[in-house]
Amino acid sequence: MPKQVFLVKSENKQKVEDVLKRDDVVSRGSITIKSPSSLGINEEGYFFILDMSDEALQRADELTKGLVEKYENAERVIKAVDEQEDSALEGFGNILG
Repeated sequence: MPKQVFLVKSENKQKVEDVLKRDDVVSRGSITIKSPSSLGINEEGYFFILDMSDEALQRADELTKGLVEKYENAERVIKAVDEQEDSALEGFGNILG
């Protein structure tokens, strides 16, 4: 499934989160919210990483128009999140190991 990264200003975080999670189509996909600093990225606000169908991504674009900006360096954000998840899984594996 395609992924998209939005950068959302802090004051719009709750509004964007509510709009996305209340929509039937969009809420079926994965919505991950991360602060840029937790990923080692120097930006203000929050990243919304959307992992869902093209139809749902298109709907998310419509619902959030004017509240978000598509993040130019989406691959960097996606890679950082994947690395975090991988290291968390490794740590969990070590606990159970």
